[in-house]
Amino acid sequence: MAIIAQILAGLGLLFVGLKIMSTHLQQATGRRVRNLLRTATRSPFAGLLCGTLAGAATQSSNAVAVISGNLVRGGVLTTRDAIPIVAGGNVGTAALVFVAAIDFRLLVLYLVAMVGFGFQFKLDRRPAFKEWMGVALGLALVLLGLDYIKQGPRALDVSALAAVLDHGISPWVGFLLGLIAAAVSQSSSTPTILVVALMQSQVLGLDDSIIIVMGANLGSGISAVLTAGELEGTGRQLCYVHVLVKAVGCLLVGAVLLAAGWLGAEPVALLSQMGGGKASASLSLLFLALQVAGAVPVSLARGVTEAIAARLSPPTMEDSASKPRFIHERALGDFATALDLAEQEIMRLVKLLPTLLPDLDQQDQSGPAERLALWRGANAIGVAIDQFLSDLIARGVPRGSLQTALHLQALVETVRTLQDTLHAFTEVVEGFADLPPLGFNLSESLRTIILSLADATDGDAEDLDLIITLAGDRSDLLSRIRRQLAASALGTGEDARQLLLATSLFERGVWLVRRSAVALRAPANEANPVVNAASGEARKREEADAHRT
Repeated sequence: MAIIAQILAGLGLLFVGLKIMSTHLQQATGRRVRNLLRTATRSPFAGLLCGTLAGAATQSSNAVAVISGNLVRGGVLTTRDAIPIVAGGNVGTAALVFVAAIDFRLLVLYLVAMVGFGFQFKLDRRPAFKEWMGVALGLALVLLGLDYIKQGPRALDVSALAAVLDHGISPWVGFLLGLIAAAVSQSSSTPTILVVALMQSQVLGLDDSIIIVMGANLGSGISAVLTAGELEGTGRQLCYVHVLVKAVGCLLVGAVLLAAGWLGAEPVALLSQMGGGKASASLSLLFLALQVAGAVPVSLARGVTEAIAARLSPPTMEDSASKPRFIHERALGDFATALDLAEQEIMRLVKLLPTLLPDLDQQDQSGPAERLALWRGANAIGVAIDQFLSDLIARGVPRGSLQTALHLQALVETVRTLQDTLHAFTEVVEGFADLPPLGFNLSESLRTIILSLADATDGDAEDLDLIITLAGDRSDLLSRIRRQLAASALGTGEDARQLLLATSLFERGVWLVRRSAVALRAPANEANPVVNAASGEARKREEADAHRT
């Protein structure tokens, strides 16, 4: 029991350490990784190399796939560009398997001591060290877990176990064991590391380990699709790229091993010779070969790969709705142009706001699924604009442009909050089996106000002034709505609660419309001190309203 407990404890430390290390590595190198991946469009080999470096940095092929998926949805990369990156991410994760093959017990002790003293002296509170201290802690837990896994099997009676496994593990059983282990851990490197530890303890031989690792390799690709859940479109396409990389790697490496056997060579002996007689090194090379053998063909044939992935998961409305039309990475070099493009993208978001609400007067309209896709797409564009402005500010914007950039950041944050409010309001309205008249009136009124705001983006300043005035004078209206709600005869208490929630969301939406109109009004009048003063008073009234609501 002590042996099992030690192995399980090692696995627990390994899982926690990998999670901590991956999270903090993404925080510490996230922007660098994104910038690295943005340069990967030159050729398949450039994408493969960038993906390998990103996978080695994050130690998570899933993290590389997620970042690539976000760049594809943001229009920075195409699916064709992302395929070599995702394939290379798998190659980069092989670094951890090579680490597991090294005897690092003394290193573990020193690393744990260093991390402990670092936290004791509060180095984790310094911005420059915070994320890297987390990386060091995660690495220490990973190495400590690996050491536990290695030490546990050494207490086993190897001779007795050898008698049980006298004829070895059948290929199908070993392959299935590896596949299940990878599906449970959602990683091919974790089962491989465990197999390396068992080999170092002489519990498993190289021939059995080869089959288990190949099963784990394919299993991790299948688990990526299973864990994708209801994900569709581009995101799921990259999951299928994972499967193709793993499947092609298993087929090619398996074919080479079988061909070597048919030619009279001994595949296991050949692999052992390549590892210098060390079983752990041989298995690490096998794991690397599986990743490279899958990544290179899939990257070179990325046109075919893209066609297969698109056929298995066609692009969705959300994918097209998530792509910005104006902002682009190349525009960051010119501050004035970048700010103009960001403003145009924000105006486009404002014009899309009416699509997030149902038009109850029209029978032939978009359904809830379409509105949900449009909301997710608009939200992704909002995130892309915010990231674009953050990158622009990080480049050292001149003082005059900095004020405009900060203003646009505040505006896009307000628009994103308004998007979420409209989405929540729509869910409440569509949740009624039979929409009460009050709910109908609230929905149509809010939609009219939103349409007015969208139209005002192409109008003059007077249109925005009118919206500011109308949206600001709402106390009597809302009081009348609440009195009407209190006096109405509702069928159930749940209906009353939902109408109260709809009223609250309506009020919040109107307040956000006014705040957006004030923000849209101010930049156009910087040369007019009288109008600026009026806008300042409007902002003060808007902030006072916020405290009351």
